[in-house]
Amino acid sequence: MGYVRQNSKEVLHSVRVMSGDAFNSSTYHWHLWSQNGRNSYTPTQEYVEMFPWSNGEPFDWEETVSEGRLDEMFLTGDVVEGQQLLANIILTCDPRLYETVCVNGLPKMLGWDSGVMFGMPYELWVGGYDAEMNSKNEAGNYATGYDNMKYYLGEEYKYQPTQWVALRLSDIYLTYAEALLQAKNDHRGCIEQIDIVRARVGLGGLKECNENKNLLSNKEALLEELLCERACELGMEDSRYFDLVRYKRADILERPLHGLLIYRLDENGNRTESKWFEGDYDKGAVQPTRFDYEKFQLKNRARYWWTYGYHNKWYLSPFPLHEINKGYGLIQNPGW
Repeated sequence: MGYVRQNSKEVLHSVRVMSGDAFNSSTYHWHLWSQNGRNSYTPTQEYVEMFPWSNGEPFDWEETVSEGRLDEMFLTGDVVEGQQLLANIILTCDPRLYETVCVNGLPKMLGWDSGVMFGMPYELWVGGYDAEMNSKNEAGNYATGYDNMKYYLGEEYKYQPTQWVALRLSDIYLTYAEALLQAKNDHRGCIEQIDIVRARVGLGGLKECNENKNLLSNKEALLEELLCERACELGMEDSRYFDLVRYKRADILERPLHGLLIYRLDENGNRTESKWFEGDYDKGAVQPTRFDYEKFQLKNRARYWWTYGYHNKWYLSPFPLHEINKGYGLIQNPGW
């Protein structure tokens, strides 16, 4: 999953990464901001919506809106008399979301070994304790309404060197799934390998959760699901951009990306840009659970290809000029 312990049997190869290291190449679904460090990566709304519900069924924004369930898209909990924090919290999405993305309401202390979540929640609404006005100003941490959680997981890990996984067992399963699909047109075998990865985080089978997509016969649809699975499983691990380049997916690279403005609602249903912790929490107010949600297009640090298109030459890197000049017949890649 997103957080891999040093003694995990899934880790095949890893390196230690300090906060000053230059391991900072941002992929399609991360927007890199001027601040340094692992929390300068703010996941986009497009990426968050790639994660399914906790039972494995795909998340659909419009359907969730029509059902009035947007307040449940990250977690649910019970209001207990005499308590200000929500009790009996249930994470409603794919567990890998919370290991990769910091979302509104997520408890700041996560005991992954014990399965216990505790502590104050992240306040990522406009004016909230953590996000403040960053999402509204589209700047700094929480600029997209989210923040990075990969290799972070709370304050106790904040100042430790990162164990950056270069190769994990799930990557092998997903690579094998891709090989079965592309080399043998083996849809069922491909799905079986993907389901091994999904099952260990409690998700239902890929085919069963996507019955309307005809995954046993529609190769294009199955490939899309495979690439989505890789993004959810290997997010923030330098995989997504190269997946898109491998399949020459300029159509995805050129799409403008979005963030999410979250507005806290008061008891009258009106928006309020006020924090809870160090705010009305001190007056006994219960943890906020009612919000308005508004997607917005990212424009701060807009990518070149959003405006001018993704040039075909970028699918291949250039050879160094001194290698060309050696005169051994090496021909430069087209466009360089």
